Amino acid sequence: MTRTQQLAFVEFVISDDAAFNRLATVAGQLRKQKNGDGIRDENFWLRLFTVSDLAEFWWPSEAERELWNEFWFSTPLPDRHSPEMPTPPWDFGSMIDAILDGEYELVGVRKLTQGRARFELDPHSYPYGGIDSVRTLVRAFGHSITGCDDGTGYRDGDVQGPRWSGVM
Repeated sequence: MTRTQQLAFVEFVISDDAAFNRLATVAGQLRKQKNGDGIRDENFWLRLFTVSDLAEFWWPSEAERELWNEFWFSTPLPDRHSPEMPTPPWDFGSMIDAILDGEYELVGVRKLTQGRARFELDPHSYPYGGIDSVRTLVRAFGHSITGCDDGTGYRDGDVQGPRWSGVM
């Protein structure tokens, strides 16, 4: 995408102002790090989230991680990369890394109306890493995603693939 094209975005209903402000703070800090303003470790990021926010992420035990790896590697290769392949939720560190490594500029979070907002980004190229990590970040703060545009067109809702539960 170029500056003359639309931005990619995740649009959402704001759960409450405190959660919106926490998301805006995290987005601002992610933008600073993507722009080369310091390196922040996981402990830095963790303190910007409440316990409730962190519940969105997968915090696997060693046994759960082994179970996931067993499931992944026992799945035939063509099936692993299909839309029907169940996946675990994002783990916290991977979500942060995916946003920092995405080939896009974080524009930021802005309110559209009193109860609606957008998390906007400007991709440098396509494919650029997608917006799944940004969608997870928005959901972590309790906001309800109403639609998104990853550069391929607007999609209503918050369509998610099947989730791996560990008992499949």
